[in-house]
This record gives sequence, C-alpha cells and structure tokens, in this order.
Amino acid sequence: MKKTAGILIVLLAVAAVVLIFNRDREDSAPLTYIKSESTHSRFEITAGGEVIFTENIHIQNLGDTRLRFKVTGVYSDDFRQGLLTTERLNGYTGSDRREILELPAHTEQTFTIDFIGSQGTAAEKQDRNPPEEIVFSLVEGGEN
Repeated sequence: MKKTAGILIVLLAVAAVVLIFNRDREDSAPLTYIKSESTHSRFEITAGGEVIFTENIHIQNLGDTRLRFKVTGVYSDDFRQGLLTTERLNGYTGSDRREILELPAHTEQTFTIDFIGSQGTAAEKQDRNPPEEIVFSLVEGGEN
C-alpha cells in the first residue's frame, strides 16, 4: 500500500513538472529574440554599484494577438567574470523604467532596454554583445 502511494506521488509530481514547463514554453512561444539584429549600446556602473547594460533588442511577435510582456536578459559570461552578482537581469524601458513592453500581432520591433543588476567584484564588461538569451514573461492586462 505504501509503495503504491509512493509511486502515485512520484507520478503526480512528474506530471506537474511537465505541465508547468509546457505552459511556460507555450506562453512565450510567439515571442522571438532576434539576437542577430540586436546590439549592445552602452555599459555603466553607477556610484551606488548598479550595473546598467543598455541594449537594442529586436523582438518578433509571431502570434495572432497583441502581447504584453516583461524581459529578462541572461548575462552568463559577465556573471562568471565577476561583473554581476546574478546572471539574469530584469529589463526596463524609458526614463521611468517601465517593465512591461507591448508588441502587436505579427510584427517585430527593436526596443531600447536597460538591463539592471548589482555589481560584483569586477568593473569591466567582457564584450560588447547583447545578452546571450532573453527570457519572456507574458503579462495579463494591468499597468506598466
């Protein structure tokens, strides 16, 4: 009886993980980061130890609806080299640091995005490349 209950719990856990990962892939599938058309613009370390990467990120919406989303830039190399305390940085746009971007259906656009994180032990960026990867998080309604 205990063995059957244990097997059932493991199967349910595996099914939950599969559903979660499939849902995340489907939510972001219409959005594509076009790295070849994206560029690094500038790099700054503020007096308060904030690292700001300004990037021109080209994004394509392949879906049938207007999408509202947040972006996270993956900076593995700068994290490994000690410039950043985390490898994933949240993206913001505009002087008021809006987190939510919008893109109409079947369009593409280049957004100027500031990816902001905390400085580690290093003070130099290793290259002038945009992020290796962009992670998209879809947003339902709401304010910026």
